[in-house]
Amino acid sequence: MTEPPAAPRDDLRVDELIAQLADVEVTREELQVVEETLRSQQQDAERLLARFEAEHRWRSRLSALLPVGLCLTDGNGKLVDANPALAATLRVGLHRLTGKPLAVYLAPADTADFRHQLRALASGERPEHRGAVTLRPRGGAPAEAELFGFPETVDHDPATARVQWVLVPRRATGGEPGLLPAHSEKLAEALAQLSALPVATVDRHQLLGRMATLVGGAVPAASWVSVTVGPPGSPDGVGSDSAQAQAFDGLQLRAEEGPAFDAHDTGQVVLSPDIGADERWPVLAKLADRGEVRSTLVLPARTDGNSTALVSLYADRRHAFGPSDRRIAELVVAAVAGVLQMVAERESLHELTGHLHRALDSRAVIDQAKGMVMLQLDVDAEEAFRRLVALSSRLNVKVRDLAQLIVAGDRDSVLGALRG
Repeated sequence: MTEPPAAPRDDLRVDELIAQLADVEVTREELQVVEETLRSQQQDAERLLARFEAEHRWRSRLSALLPVGLCLTDGNGKLVDANPALAATLRVGLHRLTGKPLAVYLAPADTADFRHQLRALASGERPEHRGAVTLRPRGGAPAEAELFGFPETVDHDPATARVQWVLVPRRATGGEPGLLPAHSEKLAEALAQLSALPVATVDRHQLLGRMATLVGGAVPAASWVSVTVGPPGSPDGVGSDSAQAQAFDGLQLRAEEGPAFDAHDTGQVVLSPDIGADERWPVLAKLADRGEVRSTLVLPARTDGNSTALVSLYADRRHAFGPSDRRIAELVVAAVAGVLQMVAERESLHELTGHLHRALDSRAVIDQAKGMVMLQLDVDAEEAFRRLVALSSRLNVKVRDLAQLIVAGDRDSVLGALRG
């Protein structure tokens, strides 16, 4: 007669239970690490989303302020968005413009060329367009205008493509006080080109230099321009349109004072009608006495509510910058701030992507190390990871660095420590 199997000893059951609880604890710790990583990634993604939403709000505010008509159409020419200045020019309620073809507000003689240019911009065949058109406002006389166009989203599907348009009447129709029609045209051209800048470029110096050139073209009194990212004493990036701007930036750095330092410290616009006689910066006044710069206007470029860049305008005559120049400069600097914000967002996204890649690489190395520990020490995956965590804590070394030693470094000594 076969005897029944002996009942398991209580001490063995306790050991098994302790081992199982240890395994559960290791698994819980792993899940906790994954959860914390996912939570961090989610927070990063939410911050990026908030920044992009802020960018759209910035564009809406800027669009509403501009005294020139701005609109966005699809590849078929239907209006997707428009600003109040365009509605006023066309004498149509702003809410009634969406969905209407922009061509219906142009003279018949201009519609064929408009559609041709629209197709070229929407498909990416042309980077920009500029031409004269005759407007047909509702309830008003025809008006001559300059029409600028540039692609925002290139796509062979007209419904998906997006094209931005800037419309500048050749004669004043009201608008911002002190802003002359000729100045509005220069401002519109600068805004169009600023919006089309390749923010994906890796050459920050070249991008800032291009910005400086566009700002200088928009502000009539500006002879030279520089754009500085970060504090003027230790900038993260500087771009200028001339040797004169570079020289005056250098004088401020040498004097450790000047309009750029004050604008950065206060976050306010700083105007100096006569730099040589300005008592706020006596050292700079002496250094600049023989230079070409005679007056300056420095404006902070704000991104996310903070002053992170400076746009410095220099003139070769005293008292060069009047109210109209300051108003134009404020508008175009707002566009510069928007472009810089897009650059910062792109860099943040790349940094986040890099972190994710490194995290995935670290996980792969840890998995490789676990496999080698399992093979060499004849333990399961949970025990291998538990020993790695324990040794990491004892040596005050990150698990991924320990794993890297096992995979590609001093494997024998690490495995020896894991056996102990």
